[in-house]
Amino acid sequence: MRMSVKDRVVSWYVNNIILPKIEITDNPGFILENMSSIKPSVVLREIFLPESLVACLEDRVGRSLYAVGKKFGYIYSGLSDFPRIDELSRKEFVNFVYFLIRYTEGTYASRITHELDYEHKSMKIAMTNYIVCRRNGMGSLFSEGGIAGIWAYMMRDKTVEAVQETCQGRGDKRCEVITAPYRVLRDMGKRPQVCTQLEKATLDRTYLDINKARPARWASHSLKSMMESGFFKYAHGQVTFKGERFFLTEASFMYVLEEELRKRKNGLSALWDVSFDCGKHIAAVSGQNDPSMFIPDFLPALGFGDIMVTSHPWKVMVNCFPWGKWSDAADFVMFRGLLSGLITGMTGRGVRLQRIQKDVSGEGFSLIVQE
Repeated sequence: MRMSVKDRVVSWYVNNIILPKIEITDNPGFILENMSSIKPSVVLREIFLPESLVACLEDRVGRSLYAVGKKFGYIYSGLSDFPRIDELSRKEFVNFVYFLIRYTEGTYASRITHELDYEHKSMKIAMTNYIVCRRNGMGSLFSEGGIAGIWAYMMRDKTVEAVQETCQGRGDKRCEVITAPYRVLRDMGKRPQVCTQLEKATLDRTYLDINKARPARWASHSLKSMMESGFFKYAHGQVTFKGERFFLTEASFMYVLEEELRKRKNGLSALWDVSFDCGKHIAAVSGQNDPSMFIPDFLPALGFGDIMVTSHPWKVMVNCFPWGKWSDAADFVMFRGLLSGLITGMTGRGVRLQRIQKDVSGEGFSLIVQE
């Protein structure tokens, strides 16, 4: 029997990512990307984020989020130690690009095809049901910015940018993005946004030690067990809960996003608002009314650590929260807003978790947020 395209996406992802344990989803509180079979000692901490949160943020903040996406894409590529074009033979590089496209397809789209122009260092990517932009027709963060950052790193060329030419969110049949050095795009008649202030990140022992998986004290469900129970569903490259789609990203994204929005007028206010509203929406569709029961199941399965929730006043304790080198300066606006919205939506009482305590120890990175 011939498999459909959608079935092939899931089959490839299971056979090439899940079964070889490149994506580790069976530890409560943790989602790990283990690329050690491709690159030695590359184990990244990941989280699943609600698609609607990012779509609403793009609606609020606008196309300036392109720079956030590109900076994060560049950082993620450095942490992953992605090969650069001058480090591999042409065949090896082409094969890696194919693997990366298939890997991305597993949770970002129901189908992705690509055309690589090796000589001009350009690539055209066509995507069906790609995250975020399908909802709002923008895609500044991940469709353009994220792709540009990854390709800039792999091309060893910070002038690489990306332009989204078509988008399902604008009524087109599919989303198409072309990424190439700026001069190549200009020669094609494109007018890309420009961001060249990029920071290379490398995976160090501190990141690996703090973020390594540890036994959970409170959480009892992993993403794997929650999928097996039907709480979360995975089909056609999409992870969903009650119709809300989630997508996978390395945990540094939430730090880079907050750091960049802090530089913009009302940027953090916008991040709080959309995170809070997203939490309220999830609370509404969940049909639950006890945050102390729902949150310690829900957020650990998405990779946010080992969580316990108490009330009167509301307090959320997190062991093994995903750590990034920006944690000292971070206010965890997105996480606190999401939690506050969940609790507010389930209890009917306005809750704002504004107080923060942080600690790094031999047990990882712990976080306490409370009223």
